[in-house]
Amino acid sequence: MDLTPASLDPRSHPPGRTLRPALYLTILLLVPGLLLQPEAADAQGFAFYQHGACAMARGGATVAAPCQDGSAVFYNPAALAGLDGWSGSVGSVGVFSRGDFTSDRTRSTVGMDNDPRVAPHLYLGYGIDDRLAVGLGVYAPYGFGTRWPAGFGGAFVSFDSSLEALFIQPTVAYRLTDRISLGVGLTVATSEVELNRHLDLSRQAVPGVGVSWAQLGIPPRTAFAEASLESDRATGVGGHLGIHALWSDRLQFGARFLTPVTLDYEGTARFTQLETGITLPSQNPLGVPGGTPLDAVVSGAFSDGPLVEQAITTQITLPAQFAVGLGFEARPDLVLTLDYQWVNWSTFDSVEIAFESPSLNQTLTQDYRDASVIRAGAEYELTDEWRVRGGYVYNQAASPPENVTPLVPEGERNHLTGGLGWEVSSGIHLEGAYHYLMQNDRRGRTLESPGSGPATVDLNDGLYTVHAHLVGFTLSVTR
Repeated sequence: MDLTPASLDPRSHPPGRTLRPALYLTILLLVPGLLLQPEAADAQGFAFYQHGACAMARGGATVAAPCQDGSAVFYNPAALAGLDGWSGSVGSVGVFSRGDFTSDRTRSTVGMDNDPRVAPHLYLGYGIDDRLAVGLGVYAPYGFGTRWPAGFGGAFVSFDSSLEALFIQPTVAYRLTDRISLGVGLTVATSEVELNRHLDLSRQAVPGVGVSWAQLGIPPRTAFAEASLESDRATGVGGHLGIHALWSDRLQFGARFLTPVTLDYEGTARFTQLETGITLPSQNPLGVPGGTPLDAVVSGAFSDGPLVEQAITTQITLPAQFAVGLGFEARPDLVLTLDYQWVNWSTFDSVEIAFESPSLNQTLTQDYRDASVIRAGAEYELTDEWRVRGGYVYNQAASPPENVTPLVPEGERNHLTGGLGWEVSSGIHLEGAYHYLMQNDRRGRTLESPGSGPATVDLNDGLYTVHAHLVGFTLSVTR
């Protein structure tokens, strides 16, 4: 089994095999994935690491030993060097995630209401000569989408929110010596973000009275408005660097660094009044007759008050990644790989949302911490046409215990992966992969932090569970 970066090139194969009918069906299934927006976070934090079915089947452990599908544009730009002729691939990963929250108070369990989602990937590469190669990649390294059913107690934090981020990366790779290659890519990120939540009347100030509605007897978690914050598409720029080295004919080393990308969002906030059904008692501090509907009293905020439709701005920094790996040819038909990845999640410390009405300005404290990932993979050549792959991944949690919420209820995770590679015809490869994500149960909260202060673990009021099944396919052609 050839383990060098040039393994991106096609081998010689028996003539006469033609494109089979099943492949046409596969193309029809793969290509529409590029038209869908990625919304899934199924790795650490809200990162996504499944950018090719071959790499996915190996648990993503491909920094030192690249796959033949051009995904080296993401997993290590330097590994493109040595490409002979053209290489192109297209694919997508379907994400089927499930999760729930069990309340300490009621002992009831509420399940997520997520739909299946699709994350696309597309790669093109061309070897100009035996040292210089260029490539282009489209992939989705960050994103999340969480939706909870109506009536969920955590709706005051989030009940239907998403972040979509798509990276476009032109890349150049150059072989400095017969053993060392360098690669560099420009990452252009395009992103949208949406946050939907309920507003709690008990936490609002009573106009002209100087007290909160809670002080007037309005119970906690009284939903009186639905807030929908939706951004326009934002664009940011970063970079991607890689190095690849052949230590021997059987051992390879690789490393890559993906820079952070800062995105400035502009968008619109819309507010919809929700009926509380509450009536005010007589001799109330507002001076209105007893029996007056509370909804009528607060309705003015939606017509000429702070809760009118208005512009908003916010900024999010997608964190840097650093990964280093080894690839070892244990025998001619077996490759073993091991990667370590570090993600600079501490840059995701808070999200400040600025409204046209300054009284609504809010800071969403996240306080994520830097975290590590260990990836191990194996690839075995069954025949000239078939390969079987497997992998294991462990990742630390990025979110601190006090900020595990319905928005991104993530935690420490273990992953098992596997897949097959099929050489359909000379230079035509079809890869399939399956990934099972197992998150350790983790305590979290459904409550907002008090006032403007940070949350504490004392607010945690239940247990989140999450698991996911991912299925990916990639079609590659080399000429």
